[in-house]
Amino acid sequence: MRVLVVGDVAVDVLVTPSASVAPGADVPARIRTRPGGAGANTAVWLAQLGAAVILAARVGDDAPGHAAAASLRAAGVTPHVAVDRDALTATVVALLTNAERTLLSDRGAAARLAPSDLPPLDGVTHVHVSGYVLLDPLSRAAGLAALAAARVAGASTSVDPQAAPALGPAFLRDVSGIDLLLPNAEELSALGGEAAALRYVRTVATTHGAAGATWADVRGHWSVSAPQQRVQDATGAGDAFNAGVLMAWLRGKDPPTALKAGCAAAAAALAQEGARP
Repeated sequence: MRVLVVGDVAVDVLVTPSASVAPGADVPARIRTRPGGAGANTAVWLAQLGAAVILAARVGDDAPGHAAAASLRAAGVTPHVAVDRDALTATVVALLTNAERTLLSDRGAAARLAPSDLPPLDGVTHVHVSGYVLLDPLSRAAGLAALAAARVAGASTSVDPQAAPALGPAFLRDVSGIDLLLPNAEELSALGGEAAALRYVRTVATTHGAAGATWADVRGHWSVSAPQQRVQDATGAGDAFNAGVLMAWLRGKDPPTALKAGCAAAAAALAQEGARP
């Protein structure tokens, strides 16, 4: 199989404060930088699981942007990365407290992804689009173009919504007809629930954190429990879940097997620091 992922490349800044953060305070913290971006994370997890992967993204003309292609190649991903000379590479600050995370995001060059940045779909059998691409007015056209090209090419499609506060009926219209929607429980609720989503998409595979995951399509409903896992860092766990589910589903596995594969990949992400394997 050959998968095209359309999404962000970013720098993750992981901040673990030593005490509660309060306005005006000066709190000592452990601060690390790691490669990230929802699209790039899913692409790297897919490559780790054995897929041939292309990542379409846009980065800045800066040190993180210059390093991105080499980092992706080293992880087994073929980069199709446009360089933007007027915007910086996306940066995400993750504030990690008690296994929870608060994200502060600057999409930078990623927000300027354009249809012309997409590669041809020669040999591509599946297209996965990050919801961040569709939710940003600047990059939305690129996400829609990727899904339209997939339909023409006969490739299957998936989308991770990724940002519950920004979701609504317009998003479901944008993803109408895709094969697989990959929300978490909060995102699914923002979209109106499973029944509402299934009026637009063929399948919904939802993560429910420690409670596991569910799958719904016209055939029925399945659920699996999540493996017990101490949380080191939740960053990228949803991206890893996407990769695990997609790999199993694209290999023809049944819904419970696909969900278990997604939960296993998410557990591996939770057990480590950083969003990529």
